[in-house]
Amino acid sequence: MLLVEGQTEIALKRIIKEYLDQRAEEQGQPRIRLQTRRFKRLNNSEEMGRQIKFELQTQGVDAVIGLVDVFPHFRHADAAIAKRFLNEAARRAGVTHGFYAHAAQYDVEAWLIPFWEDVCQRIGVHQGRPGNRPEQVDGTHPPSYRLRDLYRRAQREYTKTTEMSAILKGKDLTIAANACPELKNLLNTLLALSYLPTLP
Repeated sequence: MLLVEGQTEIALKRIIKEYLDQRAEEQGQPRIRLQTRRFKRLNNSEEMGRQIKFELQTQGVDAVIGLVDVFPHFRHADAAIAKRFLNEAARRAGVTHGFYAHAAQYDVEAWLIPFWEDVCQRIGVHQGRPGNRPEQVDGTHPPSYRLRDLYRRAQREYTKTTEMSAILKGKDLTIAANACPELKNLLNTLLALSYLPTLP
């Protein structure tokens, strides 16, 4: 079970599942079962903890992976603090195992930046990539804002739920994972839980 913050992460789920399924096929294993739900109330640790516990008690759920953005709820923090918040919420609800906390720094659009040149070509604009360390793009003007501004230059609207899938279609997430440690951590959790080889 993947518990996520919003619609962007739900759109990302399909890409992640395709990645996991491909890795499973390479290992001669069946496709991965991956359910997704949204956190009902962000930054309310009691509610989040109760939801984590409820999902873990649901039949057929072996583990729960929480995924939140650092921006804007943890605006002056980093992924480590966001993950600590999730882990403490789970612990206070009595969850001692089966929960894995993850965070995108600063938002999941950071994981699109490794494909920046492809995005520019796709929408017909030319603009340099905002640095070579996607997860270090500053938290006051995070990657989602950078993409929004890029699309405005092309006189287009950056619609998270559709553009996320379009940008990542046919892409190898390993490329993004090698540039984005938090994405690699997330993928490795999912790979390990699926009994598949993890990324080095």
